[in-house]
Amino acid sequence: PSGLRSLYTLFRRFLAASAQGPAAVIARWGDRLVFSVDALGLRPLWFGETETEYFASSELGVVPHGEVVSDPRPLAPGEKVGLRMSSGRPVQIFEHRELIAEVLAAVSGLTDLSAHEREHVPAAGLPEAPAEASAPFRRMAGLRQENLLAANAWKTSDLLSLRQSAKKGREPIASLGYDGPLAALSASRQNLSDFFKEQVAVVTNPAIDREREREHFSTRVHLGPRPLLRKGGRHAVLLEIPLLTGGRRRPSLSPDRTIAREAGTCTLEDLLAFFSSGRGRCRVLSCSLRPGETVSASLERLRCEAVSAVSRGCRLLLLDDGGAFTGALSFLDPGLATAAVHRALREAAVAGGENLRRRASLIVRSGALRDLHDLAFLLGMGADALCPYLMWEVADEEENGVRNLLGVLRVGLEKVISTMGTHEMGGYGRFFASIGLSYEVAAVFGAPNFCGSFRRGLTFADLERDGRERRKLARSSRQQPVETQFRIYPRIWKMVGAVAKMEENYAELSRLVRQLENEHPLAIRHLTDFRFRDEVAVDPAEVDASVAGHDLPIFISAMSFGSQGETPFRIYAETARRLNIVCMNGEGGEIADMLGMYRKNRGQQIASGRFGVTMEYLNSTDFLEIKVGQGAKPGEGGHLPGFKVTEKIAAARHAAPGVTLISPSNNHDIYSIEDLAQIVEELRTANPHARISVKVPAVAGIGTISLGVAKAGADIITISGYDGGTGAARRHAIKYVGFPVEIGVREAHCALVEAGMRDRLEIWADGGAKTGRDVVKLMLLGANRVGFGTMAMVVIGCTACRGCHLGTCHVGIATQIETAEEARARGLKRFVPRVLENGVIYQTTFFRALGREIRTLTAKLGYLRTRDLVGDAHLLEQTRGLDRLDLTALLAPPPPGTVRRDQGAVRIIRKPLNYLTSLISGLVTEAFDGGSERVHYNDDNASSSDRAIGTYLAGALVRARREGRLSGARDAVLHFRRDSIPGNGLGAFTAEPLTIHVEGGAQDGVGKSANGGRITVLKGENRHGVRVGGSVGKGLAYGAQGGTFLIQGDADSRACIRLSGGDVVLGGRIRSPLDDAGGYLAERANLKGFAFEYMTAGRVVVLGDPGPWICSGMTGGTVYCRLDPEMGMDREALRRRLAKGAHVSIRDLEEEDIAALEELLGLYHRELLSSHQDEEADWVEGVMARCRTAFVSIVPEPAPPVVPTDE
Repeated sequence: PSGLRSLYTLFRRFLAASAQGPAAVIARWGDRLVFSVDALGLRPLWFGETETEYFASSELGVVPHGEVVSDPRPLAPGEKVGLRMSSGRPVQIFEHRELIAEVLAAVSGLTDLSAHEREHVPAAGLPEAPAEASAPFRRMAGLRQENLLAANAWKTSDLLSLRQSAKKGREPIASLGYDGPLAALSASRQNLSDFFKEQVAVVTNPAIDREREREHFSTRVHLGPRPLLRKGGRHAVLLEIPLLTGGRRRPSLSPDRTIAREAGTCTLEDLLAFFSSGRGRCRVLSCSLRPGETVSASLERLRCEAVSAVSRGCRLLLLDDGGAFTGALSFLDPGLATAAVHRALREAAVAGGENLRRRASLIVRSGALRDLHDLAFLLGMGADALCPYLMWEVADEEENGVRNLLGVLRVGLEKVISTMGTHEMGGYGRFFASIGLSYEVAAVFGAPNFCGSFRRGLTFADLERDGRERRKLARSSRQQPVETQFRIYPRIWKMVGAVAKMEENYAELSRLVRQLENEHPLAIRHLTDFRFRDEVAVDPAEVDASVAGHDLPIFISAMSFGSQGETPFRIYAETARRLNIVCMNGEGGEIADMLGMYRKNRGQQIASGRFGVTMEYLNSTDFLEIKVGQGAKPGEGGHLPGFKVTEKIAAARHAAPGVTLISPSNNHDIYSIEDLAQIVEELRTANPHARISVKVPAVAGIGTISLGVAKAGADIITISGYDGGTGAARRHAIKYVGFPVEIGVREAHCALVEAGMRDRLEIWADGGAKTGRDVVKLMLLGANRVGFGTMAMVVIGCTACRGCHLGTCHVGIATQIETAEEARARGLKRFVPRVLENGVIYQTTFFRALGREIRTLTAKLGYLRTRDLVGDAHLLEQTRGLDRLDLTALLAPPPPGTVRRDQGAVRIIRKPLNYLTSLISGLVTEAFDGGSERVHYNDDNASSSDRAIGTYLAGALVRARREGRLSGARDAVLHFRRDSIPGNGLGAFTAEPLTIHVEGGAQDGVGKSANGGRITVLKGENRHGVRVGGSVGKGLAYGAQGGTFLIQGDADSRACIRLSGGDVVLGGRIRSPLDDAGGYLAERANLKGFAFEYMTAGRVVVLGDPGPWICSGMTGGTVYCRLDPEMGMDREALRRRLAKGAHVSIRDLEEEDIAALEELLGLYHRELLSSHQDEEADWVEGVMARCRTAFVSIVPEPAPPVVPTDE
């Protein structure tokens, strides 16, 4: 409705930045209360009532079920409920629409919403500026494009990525990883944005899913002054994307205005004309260094000009570098200028407490904007919109280049903000951290900065010299080349292979790598050398390099079956066994015959896609790794294109061959550190013998995260550096997202030592390690073990061609091509398949030599045990790059540790949260051991503190069968009667022969990753004998590959996400006629949004309203939805509930569908009868009789064939 649209528009304009991410809000003001859930429904919040009170809680079981008088319900994404309490009167409840209507009426009484709406102008509707409006931007028209690109620090890689985007209309994909230098160490020219890495959300505020939940993403911005609530008069322009076309230095053949209007934006000229035509004034600030002007003086000049202009009524500031290379002016970094002006305006307050930043928008036009990272950086540092005129100029080389590029950048910005857990541009900010800035430069940005100091790191003086050198480049009469970035792997891969084949000596390889790192340092550790003892009294042969039962402090980093072919995948595992080290598996499941083969030397990964995660999988290993993020692409899920999904890979992942598999950006059961503790406990319950690891990307603030991981009960934290490898990722993410592993490891080590918790947690590190020197240096910084991923591939023949994502690897590693015949059929001119035994020999040869280097270095440092080196950073000294980085803080000893409370005289013991599930397991397995074939466990009360019920038993039964202690048919039934509401993770990872029956309700994570058995949740009786509840929390059957799930009530958001097998019946019924025209579809739905995301197999029956945004990314399985025309649930209503990312069709039933429905509804019917709910059972029986006409099926459309691209 228009009134609500005006209300939300006003709020979005008034509140410049919005808080986003998981949130359940309970607020009170006077006699009013409001309960609310975040827009994506990430945090649970239940609302219910007893005879004497209303309650709202993140847990359904906070009130005994017997006291509840009506069905408690989960609040839907974005839903709000209000209460007004008046003395002596009944509590007045405002449902979502009623509450919004109350707010609308209140705000309408304060201000004229229609007047605010009229002041709000869509960019596409701006009048056209006269032709002469482009004249001010033509001052550099005579300069060569190549020279301008060189002067603005463009690289050949920037041009390649941009041209690919402009040509194909999609963001370039790359692989392998980043093996170039940090900006602070690069010999090539760098912009300040290059010194900053994008930070990502880790655990507490997780990354969110732009791919499958795109409806919630917006790059919309408002330009102009922020409105006053009580009066109008402040015009604004709405841009759908914060990018402006136009602003060209030369006339363009591209229809900038048309392209801009198609995208919901405008040209820079039209925007300036609008704000100069009586609606407010605009002011152009020159982003340049004047002759003799220092950078500090230049920034102060810009601050003063901006504050003065806005104080005098300016509504739009344009920071323009168009004159930077004209006359005597030279280059000033636009990021520095933007941050300085933005901060100056924020700190300049005026009467009424409003700061000047609210009175004007800041636009930046710059040729130094080269890629998505630059755009995100300037927007994060305070710019409201950008005009990257050189990007448009280069894109013009391709037909429809600007149009394609604009679309790519919109999606790219959405992905960038998604990695920080935000879904609107207004929620994004200074989510960056820098490496190598001096204090004076870093202070301008106000973001975390590492390895800088007062005198070291990039200084203002450096920027002044660089700015004048750039001027010479831009104005040169000769064409200046765009620089190429140094990379190390092309210079070493041949020798690595030769060492593995014993054709070269490892010492020569180590010497070559050391020479290259000295000449072209890439990473922080390359600036350091060891402080060897003058007299070495230790014989390397006597050095013990073992760690916790393994022979070397190294591991093979996680690589999935899918990203790797079968033979390399097996090589890594067998190598680890022979070397007695650990090889981590990736998130692609395990090849069946390998399950349990390498227990001591194999780690299994639990990632967001939950591919192949079953109870058998969890009990096949001594190491379980929860993958929160990956260093090479933190905040993003995995991507396996359909041409790589062979029959074998599909079997390992429980998916269909040939179908592209994309993992969610985040684990949908980890939205907080408490959730992390929950899944750690669930995994430990499933396999009590496993050590639990949490893999996180290196980010600023990793020290605090490591403390959270320790407190969550994990045994290991794996810190993955930004320069780690990947099978496929956005080229942008590989270079610009994440942080160096050295900083991550040292921060984590010091934080744990200071908190007295270092003994609780091993630190494993990966990211760019190549030699034993890397291992020892990272151990001195605090790592217990160091991982090798890319190097493990190079050892068996990888040529670092960076085409892993194409599926056509000519050496048979990152491909599913197995024979030369297959390769010829795919058009490969050359193909050399890997041989299992040869590969194992190559790896064992290489890593044994690397192990000898570790022992030699340990001896030279004067130690007998390599593990004793951990954390002794004083044995490192910075010997190079002294003017570029200051490693004093990095190498300093950690603060002294504190004594933990549990180390005192009194030990505090609490009942474990998995106490009941382990008790049940003991009782049931004891009965089985005694010869019983069927065991029925009854309990009248399970509470929210009783978590992962059934999980311990399922794990015990799997282990007993594997060890031969249990054979023959067995049947275990766990029945929780009356008023039971078990805690999170009910039936997590369960399998045959387990049946769980609950009467009451259940919370988040019911049946996650189940692979068999049955879970039934029915309404339970309250103390008056009335059946209520029967609902379940978030993530029902998340990643389940088998089993049956019968739910009588409703389900919170993301039910059946990543369902890849099994059967589900959702019995919640529509309670009142639909009113879709009023919006808020999830509020009254039975499933609270995002159901059936990423579904690849299985059958689901929905008897009620399936809710909005369903079936996004669904590639397999069938969802049967009951039509209810009397309530308004018809085919059109179902179509309105499909997500934008859903490629499915709604079909009439076929005979096999009718048979499936009769089977599933028959199971549900029998459960209802067994609980004496005859009336409900009769209704279901009637539905079964009419199922041919009462149901439709939702099935995925056939996916178009996916072919490799040449990106």
